[in-house]
Amino acid sequence: MRVKIKYLVYVIIVAIVLVIIINFFIINHSKSSKYLITGETAPNYTFQAVNGSNLSVNNYHGKPLLLWFVATWCSSCAQGNQVLASDLNFFEQHNVKIVELEQYNDLGQPGMPISKFISEYGNNNSYVQGGVAGYNMTLAYNTPPTFQLDIYYLISPSGKILYVGEGLANGIPTLENMITNEGL
Repeated sequence: MRVKIKYLVYVIIVAIVLVIIINFFIINHSKSSKYLITGETAPNYTFQAVNGSNLSVNNYHGKPLLLWFVATWCSSCAQGNQVLASDLNFFEQHNVKIVELEQYNDLGQPGMPISKFISEYGNNNSYVQGGVAGYNMTLAYNTPPTFQLDIYYLISPSGKILYVGEGLANGIPTLENMITNEGL
């Protein structure tokens, strides 16, 4: 009888701890879960660039920025790299900086390092700066609970979000129109 009570107490303690952990995650997750919309200031998060340095979104203030979040196992993201590589002249001519970030932990799936992903699918372009987003940055820019594999933001030189899109390969014409219309 004593063993059963001891076992029951352990089970209850483990269940309580699990409930606390799950609630903590859900509460923190829901606080950071909101759609970023055009006109809003882009949240300033730090990410690790492929060269190992830490950069933040604010490092790009004063320049237009295409901030693109990918999963390196995602076929539409790979296609986006190929389409972007074939159209880099437009972005360079308009001085739009491009930062391609692997989402935190590659959204839980195995993928290649972001530098190899950009190099392999982006035809070795050096204009696209790669990096890895942290957990909080991924949550802030990729609205849960259904994470997008391929989401991007066009951010103005003042740090305001001008456009939000999914699927960069198909979004290049819209981005070019937006950049031209905004006079970037």
